[in-house]
Amino acid sequence: MTDRSGAAHRIRIGIGAALAAAVLGTCTVAAASDATAGTAPSQCRPFILAKARVHDAAQRRETTLGLLVSTLQARQDPWSLNAGQIAALGTATAGISALDARVQSGCYSTSAALRTDAMSLFTTYRVYWLRVPQTHAVEAADRLAEARSRLRSVASKLAAHVGTNAKAQAALAAMNQALAAADAKLGTAPIPASALASVVALAPAADMTADVAAMETTRAVLYSARSSLAQARTDGLTVIDDLGG
Repeated sequence: MTDRSGAAHRIRIGIGAALAAAVLGTCTVAAASDATAGTAPSQCRPFILAKARVHDAAQRRETTLGLLVSTLQARQDPWSLNAGQIAALGTATAGISALDARVQSGCYSTSAALRTDAMSLFTTYRVYWLRVPQTHAVEAADRLAEARSRLRSVASKLAAHVGTNAKAQAALAAMNQALAAADAKLGTAPIPASALASVVALAPAADMTADVAAMETTRAVLYSARSSLAQARTDGLTVIDDLGG
């Protein structure tokens, strides 16, 4: 598990570096072109291709953030986490839009100056490295809480029918045990477990090692909770079968 997490971390770093290089690599080309045109170093250079690539990258991120907001807005908010996450996504969108506008209208005499501003798109906002998996974790927790609520209701209804049926009683006890295991991992709405609360508190960082570790922990917790709820559903069906339903 540690090797896979380390490999995934290295892959993310490699992908991030490749994306930055793909977007910003044209700065040097544009600078060379301007130099051959005899542009003085102190004057603004157009960097048309580089700026266009920065704009495209910014727009893709704004679109992604908008979709994440829509996803959370369509969910119930059993943990009271959605509003804060939506606000963080909105702040990121506004920041990226402002950065893009600054780059497009900026006067850059060197490729290094343009690169410094453009790199903020990757290092300051971490849309794909943080905001996407972070939001998916919140969405998954919302869905699991809804499933937990439905299963709790089913367990309560089944309790009124098991009577002295020993097999049904045993299956219902197993169902309740599985539900309790899910609660231990997720928390009891509206109070989330620490793993879920901590992942929502994550912010973009220059070194994403701690963020990645926290998200991996939360992902494991969510998978475990889902497994417990799946077991509770299976136990509930067993209760019904034992009652001759």
